[in-house]
Amino acid sequence: MDAITALHSRRAAPRLTEPAPSARELEQIYQAALRAPDHAMLRPWRFLTISGEGRIKLGELFAEAMPSQTAEERSKLLNAPLRAPMIIIAVAQIVEHPKVPPVEQISSTAAAVQNMSLAAHALGYASIWRTGKAAFDPVVKKGLGLSESDEIVGLLYLGTATVNDRPVPEMDSAEYFEAWPAPENL
Repeated sequence: MDAITALHSRRAAPRLTEPAPSARELEQIYQAALRAPDHAMLRPWRFLTISGEGRIKLGELFAEAMPSQTAEERSKLLNAPLRAPMIIIAVAQIVEHPKVPPVEQISSTAAAVQNMSLAAHALGYASIWRTGKAAFDPVVKKGLGLSESDEIVGLLYLGTATVNDRPVPEMDSAEYFEAWPAPENL
């Protein structure tokens, strides 16, 4: 699949099943992440890959972070990581830098997530980028071994789409892009 086709046809796939990417394919996905734009080459990204029984532990961590939930909400938290055979948690490890503010480090990590999503799509897999309250909870950060200054940018759920029920909507670029200064002001 060429790059333009991948960019134009990628979609979020909320229903994922086995197979997940193989070790060889996962390395290709990782390498795509490492090509994300990165001001001053800080490489602020860290990634945690979770599969198998690790998904159950992640669900338990989510539930621990939200103890006042109803039984139904707790069940949803426990089962959330089971919606895909693999999850990659993208973390921005923010460092002080005179030229690279935290927002750029978070943006670089977000670009790495997008690169992984596109690479997975190009390899025939599907993904969905999720967060939710638990992703921003200090209990979850601590349970994942992260520092207080680390920011979870996203959880990229990976696998094989069970259905293609989310068509990519056509969008008019004129609604989002404009020339500046406007030609009449030149």
